[in-house]
Amino acid sequence: MSSDFGAAPFSPVSETSAALSRIYLDAPVWPLEEKEEARLMRYYIDNLAPCLDLCDPDRHFALVVPQRAAMCPTLLNAIFAVASRHLSRVSTFDPFVSDRYHQECLKHLIPLLSDSAAIMDENLLAATVILRFLEEIDIPISGNDSTSHLLGTHVFISAQERSTIMGGLRQAAFWIGLRQEIYMAFVNQRTILPNLEHCNIDRSFEPTNDCTWANRIVTHCADVIRYCYGEGERNVACYNRLVDYCDGWYVYKPASFSPIFQKEPDEESVFPEIWLLSDAVVTGLQHYHLCKILLTAHNPKIPRLGPGQKQALRKMDEDIKSHVRALCGMALSNSRCPPNFVTASMVIALAGERFDKRNEQQALVDVLLRTEVEHAWPTLTA
Repeated sequence: MSSDFGAAPFSPVSETSAALSRIYLDAPVWPLEEKEEARLMRYYIDNLAPCLDLCDPDRHFALVVPQRAAMCPTLLNAIFAVASRHLSRVSTFDPFVSDRYHQECLKHLIPLLSDSAAIMDENLLAATVILRFLEEIDIPISGNDSTSHLLGTHVFISAQERSTIMGGLRQAAFWIGLRQEIYMAFVNQRTILPNLEHCNIDRSFEPTNDCTWANRIVTHCADVIRYCYGEGERNVACYNRLVDYCDGWYVYKPASFSPIFQKEPDEESVFPEIWLLSDAVVTGLQHYHLCKILLTAHNPKIPRLGPGQKQALRKMDEDIKSHVRALCGMALSNSRCPPNFVTASMVIALAGERFDKRNEQQALVDVLLRTEVEHAWPTLTA
């Protein structure tokens, strides 16, 4: 691991903000004095950072963020807060330890939300993303959004208009923040708050690496959510453009997005087996299926009345269930990565009632149980 201490971690704008200058240390805190805090750091690196670095080949949240935290107590407390909270869900670790770190982090972070330099500071952006992750594992997946904007994540994300071409930690945090916003928007059936129209995001179908290809459909998923739940146009032309892009993304996807192994469900199983190459590939394909579910459910071309309506609604129902099965199959077939289960649980919460066969209902419940028990994500109220 290369050294990232010193002046390099800080955004240039941080030098102009007196408020920011007070949240950085003159020397790193490593080695940590408390062994318990060192264990929390190791737990974060080994178990939680991979959930954030899904589409980041440089693994910024595993390799860079811990080093930045050595100079930034706000970021360090965010790491300790999320690690201790997650540990308390999977073990007998004291849950109140997380509250202490969480409150200490918020005490310094919230006053900076109105500071124009602070919202461009990539280390505070990273801290905000980590605390949003903590909020997510505290909130039931059933759609309670009461605290999701406590930290004003969208304030930080909206400020990163050019981050997608700048690279580094800022870009990595932008993509995580966008996926988090998609998650909250999807489960609460509301629009995306950051305006992505002015961001320099590559939406083309030009050949590229797997992470960039996955991020293209993540961006499109945000566009689809904005169409479905926003206040903009919902005409057929807009809908067709969204469908065409989604289909094009899938048609032109790299060969690496094809399954290593695939098997349709048999009489004893409900979900297909879909073995995929990497976390980025799973993330991309799961967001593709999220897009298809939303576009199917919000199809403006379904007849309102007449003999064709019943048949159209029946087809819509079967199409949505097919995408839910695919999402669950991807989670179960690529079970090492917790976010795969979170995404599957998310669609179960919204579309699970469409399944009326007992074995299918039990299989969906089993996915929710596994997500909560193995990955500490609250799903049992879904």
